[in-house]
Amino acid sequence: MRHMTIIDCNDGLDLEDKVYNWIEDNEEEILEVIDVEFENRGNIFFAIITYEERTN
Repeated sequence: MRHMTIIDCNDGLDLEDKVYNWIEDNEEEILEVIDVEFENRGNIFFAIITYEERTN
């Protein structure tokens, strides 16, 4: 199981698009996306992607 964190320091409106773009760009390495959590602390918005990595 692996994790990827994506951060947005603006208003957080682009964060969901960044997550889906990252998943799309890395789909050859991802076996399964297990969870995506969105959180914010003040003006810092972040997403934690939990996924299972594809093995060759």
